[in-house]
Amino acid sequence: MKLALAATTALLLTACSGGLKVVESDLQHHHWKLAAVDGVAVNADIQSELEIGEHFSINGQAGCNRFFGKASLERGVLRAEPLASTQMACAPDAQKVETAVLNTLTRGAVVSHDGKQLELKGEQHTLTYELADWMQ
Repeated sequence: MKLALAATTALLLTACSGGLKVVESDLQHHHWKLAAVDGVAVNADIQSELEIGEHFSINGQAGCNRFFGKASLERGVLRAEPLASTQMACAPDAQKVETAVLNTLTRGAVVSHDGKQLELKGEQHTLTYELADWMQ
């Protein structure tokens, strides 16, 4: 009984002290495709994607413009600030997606992750990404 309690306590302490590290490593080196904004499916013609690389470098396509920068993950909140992006004019539907993506990434979003789906819940928008593949 004492052994089981000690093992459980050690496991909980490890999870609590390193919980964000597990999330960080789960997010890195993956290619995510945006599936929905605020629960509404993104039009298949709008190519919005997100990649988080080594040292939490971040890049992708917001709606019609490419973006890149550095992200951080603190207390379960992902924030990418500042982000640089190209400045092409977007069609209205793509612009709505782009604005939601860039605002959510720069203002910060609570991360939920189950291995195949990534949810970023910001102040104004919730972005739902699906795992496209693993980056090499």
